[in-house]
Amino acid sequence: MIQHLSISFSYRLVKELDNHDIVQIVCGDQHAMALTRGGELFTWGQNTHGQLGVGSQAMLTPQPQLVERLKGIPLAQIAAGGAHSAAVSLSGAVYSWGKNDFGQLGLGDILKMIPRGC
Repeated sequence: MIQHLSISFSYRLVKELDNHDIVQIVCGDQHAMALTRGGELFTWGQNTHGQLGVGSQAMLTPQPQLVERLKGIPLAQIAAGGAHSAAVSLSGAVYSWGKNDFGQLGLGDILKMIPRGC
């Protein structure tokens, strides 16, 4: 395995997701998201704009974390932009969070949305 700084040139198993039935993975510029068959969302990576949705402004989350704020809302699909994220529930509701300087969250304003923990 060749590694330099924060770059990995080999495939590595994301062990934190081993016990979950992952059906979708998406990536933003520097963050990633995984959706389980049961509709739960895990996120990891850079969080400078709240794009992980983990309820804090921690700059970096190096391991997948459950997005507690959406727990109990069965998700059907997820998407990631450069520094923002979105999810669609089974009922068709759309949730978005993260960087919003050009209105990319679709909320009618340009304020950054950082979901807070329950």
